Amino acid sequence: MTAPTLGTYWRTVRHLRGSQLVALAQRRLLRRETLRWWKSVPVGLRRVLPPAAFPEWQSPSALQAIETREFRFLNVTRPTSGYIPWSSREFSRLWLYHLNYCDFLNVDLRAFERRFHLRRALDVALDWCTQNTTGMEVGWEPYPLSLRIVNWLKFLMRNAERAEALGEGKTLQALLANLRIQALALEARLETHLLGNHLMKNIKALMFAGALLGAPESSRWWAKGQTLLKRELTEQVLADGGHFERSPMYHAEVLEDLLDIRTLASACGRVVKCAPQLSPCIAQMAAFLGRILHADGEIPLLNDSALAIARRPQELLMLAGNSIQIPTIASSEVSILKETGYAVIRNPRSGSCLILDCGPLGPDYQPGHGHCDVLSYELSLHGQRVVVDTGVSTYERSERHYERSTAAHNTLRIDGEEQAETWASFRVGRRPKVGQVEGGELTGFRFVRGVHYAYQHRGVIHFRMIILTPRNSWVVIDSLRGTGKHLVESFIHFHPAVRVENLSNPASRVAGTAEKLWAIEFTEKRYVLTALGPGRLMARESWYAPEFGMRQHRTTLHWSWEGDLPVRLIYTLTPIGEMPPIISHCLGQELVEIDRISLRLN
Repeated sequence: MTAPTLGTYWRTVRHLRGSQLVALAQRRLLRRETLRWWKSVPVGLRRVLPPAAFPEWQSPSALQAIETREFRFLNVTRPTSGYIPWSSREFSRLWLYHLNYCDFLNVDLRAFERRFHLRRALDVALDWCTQNTTGMEVGWEPYPLSLRIVNWLKFLMRNAERAEALGEGKTLQALLANLRIQALALEARLETHLLGNHLMKNIKALMFAGALLGAPESSRWWAKGQTLLKRELTEQVLADGGHFERSPMYHAEVLEDLLDIRTLASACGRVVKCAPQLSPCIAQMAAFLGRILHADGEIPLLNDSALAIARRPQELLMLAGNSIQIPTIASSEVSILKETGYAVIRNPRSGSCLILDCGPLGPDYQPGHGHCDVLSYELSLHGQRVVVDTGVSTYERSERHYERSTAAHNTLRIDGEEQAETWASFRVGRRPKVGQVEGGELTGFRFVRGVHYAYQHRGVIHFRMIILTPRNSWVVIDSLRGTGKHLVESFIHFHPAVRVENLSNPASRVAGTAEKLWAIEFTEKRYVLTALGPGRLMARESWYAPEFGMRQHRTTLHWSWEGDLPVRLIYTLTPIGEMPPIISHCLGQELVEIDRISLRLN
């Protein structure tokens, strides 16, 4: 990873909005030790009877964390100790964020047998207040601040009455007074320099504080939250229901935020001015989420997505009112989500689906969660993930550089150049240019296709078409147009549960242009991958990161070729026992024939 140049900074900054630049300047100039500006005043908690039916955090894990103070986030455990490391340098910043979210307080402790846990939970919250007094600690950053405000208010809404009965009135007053200071700090530090899902978390926290805290500023917080929510719904929810940052994980996070806001307003008898807009957005986002799920019911790991962070999709769909079962979320037809840039082919009979990403990295002014994954895809067969994205194990710069790179995704790299100029942890300079994703069905063949124009300065345009044949073979066709000599590399990353074996003999590998055959085995299923085209196909080891803090060994096939364009690289995945598709690609650059059916590549 090379150091950024002045050109890199310019190609990054020029996409930012003026309001972001102003907010960045204010953020640099305005110091955070502003807590002394706000005098402490008595704060009440508005009673909601019955308490709003917010889903709890993982109850068994929460109870254990409260009881033992052993915290586990991102697959890293902090052993039991009397000291809670709210800002300790022993842990990554993201781990500290999760500790400061206080998700584990989002539980119902009203039962008599949980009175010990209730007192322990109050002690944890009070410990945060006593250890975070300057406004400079990690927990005062706007993002963890927003999540903690919401979690504490959910906790108090459920448990305050029981805590008072246990004689904890003074502790409750201290927490409520501190919550007002937290809400004031958040209001002064809204993440208008980042926008996106961060600002949505800020909005949600303002609305929770406005609805549930009896503070002098409550009406202002609610009004400001409503105004921002109306604006951001129009901005962040695309016409196809996708979230505009184009990350399935953050899509699920924002969907839960909107569900919580709707539940809050209903429980408190509040009217949300943008209610006619809010409910349709929730329905659209839920439908989008249902369309992109793998056969295992979980999200694809595209664009900074990881498992075990957002609430499980099935639960979100039920909360949204879509109590449908995962296998029937989509039919076998092709789904084209053109505004987000995703396309899905699903075959419920075989538990198989493919998700293609042909969209931009994200909004131009906030591509921080985007990866070099144009025309990459994930594929499940018979309910098992087979071809997978690398995922994301960390937001730390060193390893993150690879996980955002072109080589970490199931797509092509030209002349060793990244599709996008990613740098630092969340920065992007030069961005890829993509065409509109398309798809359909023709005489039993289901297909999706897209185009990547980012290599025009090298005289190269990449067209990709992926086809599901009537006999359940998958065909991936990469067509490269342009002039001159170029190095072309294709990456195919397999799930760790998939075994990959070379079936070609050494002579054919040396020849370079012969068929390249590989056995693909998983859960007693066996497919043959056949590569058609010039070059060399080799297996190598890489890592798979389905969750933060987790890396698993897996096999990657690396297909490389160097020569003059145009060229076409094709590979197929065919079940053992089925005839492989007969492919003729001698019909010119725009057509391919598969089992005597002609298909247009672009």
